[in-house]
Amino acid sequence: MSSLLTAAGATPPSRSSSAVIAKPTRGFHVFRIDGYSVTTTLPAGERVTSQPFYIGGRRWLIDYYPNSTDASAATDSDAISVYLRLQGTHVKQRVRAEYKFGLLDPTGAGAYELPAETGIFSSTGGGYDSDDEDAGGGNPVCGYASFVTKEDLGRRRESLLKEDSLAIRCDIAVAQLEAIAATRKLWPPPPPVRRSLSPRVRRRGSYDSCGSESPDEYDDGPSHDNGGRRRQRAPPDDKEYIRRCLTAQRRRKY
Repeated sequence: MSSLLTAAGATPPSRSSSAVIAKPTRGFHVFRIDGYSVTTTLPAGERVTSQPFYIGGRRWLIDYYPNSTDASAATDSDAISVYLRLQGTHVKQRVRAEYKFGLLDPTGAGAYELPAETGIFSSTGGGYDSDDEDAGGGNPVCGYASFVTKEDLGRRRESLLKEDSLAIRCDIAVAQLEAIAATRKLWPPPPPVRRSLSPRVRRRGSYDSCGSESPDEYDDGPSHDNGGRRRQRAPPDDKEYIRRCLTAQRRRKY
């Protein structure tokens, strides 16, 4: 019986390759809570959740429990709980990530933090609205049941609760896999594709009320260089980014 691999008269073989790049990715999110004293009136087990943010190609959330996670408690707890959560998607995920929580003073400097921890986060693929309470093979959330006490915050009110605002910083480091497009041997080669882009089309970085950015391009206002082209500036460093976050115009509390 002849083999198709060695049969005579076969067409030229199709050749292809693929690869992935594994690289460490890190980032942080600042979750600012204006009206901290009001959140302490929430029942035990109630949480305040940040807006979703992306690090390492995954979608994350920070959960802040002003009176701990124990909903059955008859009295308010002195402990404040914080957790990092992998938000569910329509695809099952299992992610190993290193995370660290801390509190910032009004200048954006770290004023309180706990050592970094490593956790395995899982989601069942139930969608963005799923809490993934039973993720299997990992936890949907990892964090601290007793992150800091209200008593400690009260003693350090000037540095941690100025203007009744609490700023939580969460750093995350995770491995990210990026696929390199598969290549094929094509004959004859395809004609080159020419694209023309208008020089007037530019993308600009934008900031929301807490400084989230789209770091595609940063323009420096109407300034131009000697050739008449718009001058660009580099994205802000971490310190400047946090400063903008903490000094952004606060929304009305009531």
